[in-house]
Amino acid sequence: MYKRNLYKRSVLFLLIIFLGMGSLFAQTQEQIDQFNKERKAFFTEKLELTDAESKAFWPLYEDFANRKMKLDEDERNTYKYAHKNADNLSDKEIRETLAKTFRLKEEQLALEKDFYQNKFMKALPASKVMKLGKVEWDFRRHLMRKLRESRDDQRGSRGGGSKSGSGSVSSPVPTGLGQNGQGPDGQGHENMGMPPTEC
Repeated sequence: MYKRNLYKRSVLFLLIIFLGMGSLFAQTQEQIDQFNKERKAFFTEKLELTDAESKAFWPLYEDFANRKMKLDEDERNTYKYAHKNADNLSDKEIRETLAKTFRLKEEQLALEKDFYQNKFMKALPASKVMKLGKVEWDFRRHLMRKLRESRDDQRGSRGGGSKSGSGSVSSPVPTGLGQNGQGPDGQGHENMGMPPTEC
């Protein structure tokens, strides 16, 4: 039960990042199901996964994604706290905050090394493991394109166009990603998700 709830919370967190808050809570389970379905289809096509590879890969990848999202969330919360309280932190608190951020980065690197160099290698050929990071990033861009198209359709509908707008999703560009699929620092981060390259 705990693992299932953790997985649902992790997927929900991904949806918040990818899809924004727009209509997430109106159709949470529907969007979770759609996200999982679309991600599996995209990864399967781009990595050319066989049935046997999919069976071995997906439980590992979901475990990896859950753990990585937790570490990412902890790091963001730490940075948010530090920036919000920058003028009020003591030297000791600053040192503790810096130590925590480096520890989280080390844990992220260790996690990626474990999965990319060991666990994923047992499920997929090395050539497909090498492609995985780019496929992850391409999937994020794919979602962003869909969101932009949906937003443009809605604008056309509000402007008197012929489209009814029914069934479309009202969502902003994903939090933390720029209009062209850039990360928060304005860089493309094409290797996001790849081991163990830092973005």
